[in-house]
Amino acid sequence: MQTTQNVGDYISNTCRHCNRIVSSRLVRKSVALARTRLVVRDVLVDECPDCGHMISLMPESIEQLREVSAWK
Repeated sequence: MQTTQNVGDYISNTCRHCNRIVSSRLVRKSVALARTRLVVRDVLVDECPDCGHMISLMPESIEQLREVSAWK
C-alpha cells in the first residue's frame, strides 16, 4: 500500500545538481515542460534544500502533467 505524499514532507534523495544525498522537502512549484513553452502550476515536486533544484516529480503529479500536455 502506497501512502500519499503531502507538502512539507521530507524525503531522503540524491540531488544530481549537488551530487550528494540530501533530505529534500516536498513543495508545490511551477514546472516548465521540456521542449515546449508550457508551464504547469502547483505541481508537487521534491526540491533540494541546498540548491533549490527540482530532484523529482511525485507520482501524484504525473496525471496533472499528462492532462496539460494533451492540450498542446
